[in-house]
Order: sequence, then structure tokens, then C-alpha cells
Amino acid sequence: MTGERIRRRGLVQAAVGLLLATWVVVVAARAEVENPLVLVATAVTGMLVCLCAVAGGVVATRLADTAAAARLRHVFVVLDCVAMATFFPFYWFVYALESPGRPGDFAVGLLFVLVVPVVCALSLAVVGSQAVHKIVVDEYGPLMPDTGAPAQQFRVLGTVLVVAGVVLSIGVVVIAFTAPSRLLMLELIGLAVTLTPVLLGMRLGRVTDVHSARRRNLGMYFVLPAASGFAVAKFASLCGAVGMLFGALVFGAVVLLVIALAVVREYTGDQDWLWRGRNRPVSR
Repeated sequence: MTGERIRRRGLVQAAVGLLLATWVVVVAARAEVENPLVLVATAVTGMLVCLCAVAGGVVATRLADTAAAARLRHVFVVLDCVAMATFFPFYWFVYALESPGRPGDFAVGLLFVLVVPVVCALSLAVVGSQAVHKIVVDEYGPLMPDTGAPAQQFRVLGTVLVVAGVVLSIGVVVIAFTAPSRLLMLELIGLAVTLTPVLLGMRLGRVTDVHSARRRNLGMYFVLPAASGFAVAKFASLCGAVGMLFGALVFGAVVLLVIALAVVREYTGDQDWLWRGRNRPVSR
């Protein structure tokens, strides 16, 4: 991809991201809900995701060649991670929006009107970051190109994930003793999410080389956090300050997963999907 195409793509991404951010602001300003503070939180987190796409497009306009892409690759990684992590609290806040005059009933129509632009902005941020990542890897290779290279970085990352995940899980268990018993199922879902980094950390701790790290398929670890949106929002709305702490612990688990995804991607350069075969040639 030439420098001119990168800059042109960056301009389009910035313009579309700004349009999507405006969409979120206008919809939130005109919407009527039973809990306006939650609507404000939804709009702020959604705006942040959109602004990550805008910032990524603006930075992309400064990429004249692959050397510039290599110098600024960390900026795209940070924006990518912020957009992915911030999407989850936005997603949970959307589930907590209540229809006007009907407390307890979440606003289905408003959910779709707000989620669509934010998902588009998230896609722009992720795809833009992946494009720059591919440019750098094709030119210079991944940070750890040799399949026989030591995997100490991955084992350290795995240890951090296990320790931090266990701490978050203990926090969720403590909250379980202060919350009503009727919310036990919601607590169990939160516990499962906080244990997800522990499971990933244990798997990364057994990594021996780059090739085995590529096969961890980190994307599948986001399935449970993505499916837990209603449970997290429901618990937070019913338990006040304790519920917000519960959401913060679950969000911490999401942040750990996002960081792990970025680190493994940057060091290995690519992901070796299971259906491509174990003997797939490794790019440099």
C-alpha cells in the first residue's frame, strides 16, 4: 500500500469517524430515557470509541512510507486497544438504558440506533490498525520472527494474566457475599469473565515458540465478555455502588484480554488459525 493510498484512507477514516461521533451525540441529545445519567455515560463511551477511529485516521495521514508506519505503529496499537476496551462499557451501558415511563424495560430501539455507529467506528479503528500492522510486518517482520526463538515474553504475559485474573475473581467472590442471593447467576457470569484471563494466561504459560503462540486464537476469549453484556448491566443497575464495582472488575478482565491480544499480535506478526493446519509456513 503506497503512502498516498494510506493518507487517502486515513482521511476517509477520520471523516467517517467524525460523522459517526456526531451521530452518537445527536441521538443521545434527542433521546428520552428513564435514567439520563446512564445515557450520558453511554454517549461518552461511544464517543470515545468513535474518536479513536478519528485519531487513527488523522495519524494515518502522516504515514508517508513504511518507515513512518514503523515509527508510529505503537500509536495505532494504543488506539486499537482503547477502542476495543471502551466498547465493552459502552455495550453494558446501552443494555442499562430504560424506556421512558417504563422503568426496568431497556430501550431496544435506542440500543440499535446507538450500537450501529459505534460498531462501525470500532471496525474502522481495528481495520486501520491491522492495515498499518500488516505494512510494518511485511516490510520488517514481527518483533519475534524466528519460530525457535525463546518465548519468555509470552510466559511473563501469561503469569501477569493469571495473577491479575485471580485477583479480579477474588473481588467478584467477595461481592457475591454482599449481593442478594437472587443475583447469584449474574455473579457467576461475572466470575466466569474474570476467570477468562486466568485460562488464557495458563495457556500462554505453556508457549514454547512463536508458532505455538500464534495458535492461541485469542479472539475466542472475547466471546464470553461479549455475551455477558446484559448480566453485567443488570447487576450494576440493581446493586448500586457494589454493582458498579462488579462492572469495574469485569472491565478489568476485558482490559487484560485486550492487552494480551495486542502483545501476542505484535510479537508474532500474525495468527495461525486452527483450520489452516499446523504445518503452515510462518512468514518472517
